[in-house]
Amino acid sequence: MSKIIGIDIGGTNFRIGLTDGRGNVSDFRKQHVKTILKTDDVLKDIADFIEGYADGRKFDGIAVGFPATLNRERTKVLQAPNLKFMEDLPVVEYLRGRLNVPVFAERDVVFTLCYDMRKYEVPVEGITCGIYFGTGVGNAIMINGKPLTGRNGTAGELGHIPVEGSEEICGCGLKGCIENLAGGKYLAKLQRDYCPDTDIGNIFVEHADDDAVREFIAHMAVCVATEVNILDPDNVIIGGGVANMKGFPRDVLHDCVIERVRRPYPAENLRVIYAEDEPEKSVAGAGYYACDRMLRSS
Repeated sequence: MSKIIGIDIGGTNFRIGLTDGRGNVSDFRKQHVKTILKTDDVLKDIADFIEGYADGRKFDGIAVGFPATLNRERTKVLQAPNLKFMEDLPVVEYLRGRLNVPVFAERDVVFTLCYDMRKYEVPVEGITCGIYFGTGVGNAIMINGKPLTGRNGTAGELGHIPVEGSEEICGCGLKGCIENLAGGKYLAKLQRDYCPDTDIGNIFVEHADDDAVREFIAHMAVCVATEVNILDPDNVIIGGGVANMKGFPRDVLHDCVIERVRRPYPAENLRVIYAEDEPEKSVAGAGYYACDRMLRSS
């Protein structure tokens, strides 16, 4: 049984654990990302932390997830809209040379989808879309069990589809990306502007019927419906911190999606699965991903 160090580097938190590629995670840790990536040499910071975490224990590989776009070969981080200091990084070459084990890099959302497909027993055959509403909008597309990467490695950037008339500047540098209207950052702005006396965690409990919140949910639905209309997927998994907030109106989101999805199909048989938000899932998914890659290359 392989032992994989799974890592999920987010805009806020750095998650790491030792996983067996069967969904089991031990010695899971979550720290603020700034306590680990604290110098100008990001790759050295990551490698130093892994060495300290391993503390002499043997492991067979490393899988690192980034909230970023990577090159098609999945060896280099190209751009991280929410982590500007983490760009143009040859992560696989550096970590493999430093730690002398196989290293796999991917978008963090791919690891999350790998986990959710196994947990909810989603068949690998066909097309499965994972849409995760967190700080922004994360998206991964699996076709017959393999993530869609695209010509340049940037396929599936659903959060960056343009919204006409939006003047919001995105972390990617463009104006009008939909994740600026359908992600957690914008939800926090709504809370500050429209209901500052409401705790952000209760915004759907207390304000789900407010026009501003309804518009936010409608923009979430546009993300889902856009992908569904293009790909006609076998399964859609919706998750992330926003979709798991207390009182989140799944029925309203579903109705908004169906209003925008082509009829009669795929609207009439659209299969949507809501995924729980679990702290270790991306680390466990990293183990699944790495073991699958190692098996295919053996």
